[in-house]
Amino acid sequence: MKALYILFGFLFFISCSESDDDKSKRKMSVSYDKEIGSRIKLLNTDSIQRDSLKVKPNEVDSIVNVCILLSKDVENMQASVTKSNQYFEMLANRHGISPHEFEKIKVGMDLRAVSSILKDNELKFFNLILLKNNRGDLLLHSAE
Repeated sequence: MKALYILFGFLFFISCSESDDDKSKRKMSVSYDKEIGSRIKLLNTDSIQRDSLKVKPNEVDSIVNVCILLSKDVENMQASVTKSNQYFEMLANRHGISPHEFEKIKVGMDLRAVSSILKDNELKFFNLILLKNNRGDLLLHSAE
């Protein structure tokens, strides 16, 4: 009987512990947030953006965060995926970027993968805007 309690205790401990994969994904999310935050600061500087390519980075970030929240609603996953893909396609068309630069999300993807792809697409968008404004040199110095 004691062996059974020990076995259940051991299984409970293993199931509650955080895996290495979870730790790396959490670290990756923190680094995405840091990089995106630095790009938002750069793009909010008036001298960075020309009038023809004016971007509201805080608005883009908030919409991406809404898309991430919507993707967690499993019942409306199709609508969330469609909205997210359309948003990045609209951004690409508005700012003269190839829509193929952004990775498409698909229904049935893991929620963490969806979140990661959306953050990656947001970071790509900010980087492409900086490059389009001939400010690629700032990309190297932005995240310290």
